[in-house]
Amino acid sequence: MIYERYEPLLDRSDSLTGPDTNQDGIRDDIEAFIDVLEVTEPVRKALKQDARSAQENISYDFSDKTESSVSKATEISKKFDRALACYEFVGVEVDDIINSSRLLMSLTYNTKKRTLAFLSYNRLLNGSTSVMLAPEATYCE
Repeated sequence: MIYERYEPLLDRSDSLTGPDTNQDGIRDDIEAFIDVLEVTEPVRKALKQDARSAQENISYDFSDKTESSVSKATEISKKFDRALACYEFVGVEVDDIINSSRLLMSLTYNTKKRTLAFLSYNRLLNGSTSVMLAPEATYCE
């Protein structure tokens, strides 16, 4: 399993977001992991889109429930919805979408600080709903 070989290489620094040398919104170690996967380029792009949305939700301070923070959390959540639609558009099966998103979450929120930041973001979405988007190319970055 590639994850088992890769897991020891994950960034576990005190930095909430970790290094992102090329400033593409994906932590460098996670991008390197995605880049070595044997998948088609459209699937790789969908994975990176998902990883970017996972990274973005820990890039802001969501510790206080303000109108601004709820609005930002909702905006980021909609980006995740678009990533899900993109996965489906490029032909990724539902079970594989679920597994891929779970794996990216475990890679992204791999420290206590990152997990707590994700929980703060997620708390702001408590009670919100979203509608699955149609699988269309327009949702792919």
